Amino acid sequence: MTVPDDAPDCFADDEAVDEPEQLEDDDDTRWVAFVRAHDTTGSLAALAGVFASRGVSIGSLATGHEVGSPGLVVVTFRTGERRQRLITRTVERLPMVGGIVVRRADDLGVRAAAVVHLPQGLAFEPPEHAVVRWSGETALGEPLLVEGTLVDVESVVGAAQAAGATADALVIQPPA
Repeated sequence: MTVPDDAPDCFADDEAVDEPEQLEDDDDTRWVAFVRAHDTTGSLAALAGVFASRGVSIGSLATGHEVGSPGLVVVTFRTGERRQRLITRTVERLPMVGGIVVRRADDLGVRAAAVVHLPQGLAFEPPEHAVVRWSGETALGEPLLVEGTLVDVESVVGAAQAAGATADALVIQPPA
């Protein structure tokens, strides 16, 4: 499957799109979109174009692919509920998209995992308020492995960075 030559037309849906003032909303909610898309030339460009044409900046974008199934694109972004619904409807209409699930970033079903490296000899434990599973004796030079809700994992990574972490990686897990 390839992106049609008239790909810009797949971005147009409601007349409200041409009138940004109709989409203004003060809500600055953070969202996570899980998009199943065919691995074709231009898929990511078309997806990014939906966000760009709606005036929404992508916070992060990650891709993954399982043999024999559509790829998974995970996108984080900030916008209000009305614009999020418009983006979701427009993404669903893209010819290369097989489905989309959008959740608030603070939804308990949005799970993440992270690996954090701290300097050897520095003992670190996740903050008590973060409800996560973790392992790793950082004082012995082992990486800290942490899993939980996105907001809790981000909290742990932030605390580790403040304590002197030298490297970290965070992955948002696909919905169950």
